[in-house]
Amino acid sequence: IFGPSRRVCLQCLDLNLPEVMDSMRGIEMEMYDGNFPLLQKMMFTTDDAQAFKGADYAILLGAFPKQDGIDKRDVMEKNVMIFRTMGKALERHVKPECKVLVVGNPSHTNAWICAQYAPSLPKHNIFALTRLDQNRATGQIAHHFGLSVNDVRNVVVWGCHAKFPDVDHAVIKGKPFSEIPGGNRLNDLFRKEMQTRGASIVKARKASSAMSTARAIVDHLKDLHLGTRVGEFVSMGVWSDHGAYSIADSLVFSVPVVCQGGGKYHVYKGLSLSVASQEKLRQVEAEMLADRDLARQCIVSNAG
Repeated sequence: IFGPSRRVCLQCLDLNLPEVMDSMRGIEMEMYDGNFPLLQKMMFTTDDAQAFKGADYAILLGAFPKQDGIDKRDVMEKNVMIFRTMGKALERHVKPECKVLVVGNPSHTNAWICAQYAPSLPKHNIFALTRLDQNRATGQIAHHFGLSVNDVRNVVVWGCHAKFPDVDHAVIKGKPFSEIPGGNRLNDLFRKEMQTRGASIVKARKASSAMSTARAIVDHLKDLHLGTRVGEFVSMGVWSDHGAYSIADSLVFSVPVVCQGGGKYHVYKGLSLSVASQEKLRQVEAEMLADRDLARQCIVSNAG
């Protein structure tokens, strides 16, 4: 992730439950048996002070997902409780320049909640994972055309997970996607596929898409730390104070970014959106604003 010679220390946190602690011990044994040459040391703990102490990067995996039969506000309140704990731990223990990647869905809202409880951390250092959607769309395009995924670049994920993957600006073997015959039809097919891909994997495997999610985390952090390739932008959920694409302020909203390395990035502002894409962007933005406002209400009610 951080280069061919950068050694890392893992500080892993989970719940203080007997079955969870047994699982952590099993993972620890697997890590030792894996003989990872860049793994300096690792620690598994149920103490957030130990887990977050001096962290350069924090990856927040857990969340309470949306479920059939459970009211949206109930889900939000549970996530407020989870990310209040995470945010306060980050505020107290990590390095001031720590980069925080929220993975657990809804990652955009959970990242926003986390930021409310870690006010001293720069907002531009808090991210929501949307690279999984980008990778899925890239993989589908490559599979469709019989190419390597390295031949496909610049797929954009707007807003949040599973809402608006956009291949209009993709480049396939150096050729714009818009010049590919039947591209518009394929774009519609890819969008529909991406919106249900996670559920399809769970149905087939009877388990979550852990492997592809792990790969997306690696890709996100690697680009953030080492920089994106020349001529490439990638999708990250970032704080929306950049003014690009007329996106409302105070959201964690996925946009195309170019990474300079060392945790620095800037929003790529040069894309021209079709009327249909602009309408879809506004629709996603409205849904995310509603989620944010609901999260704010839950924070206020929990404070009381």
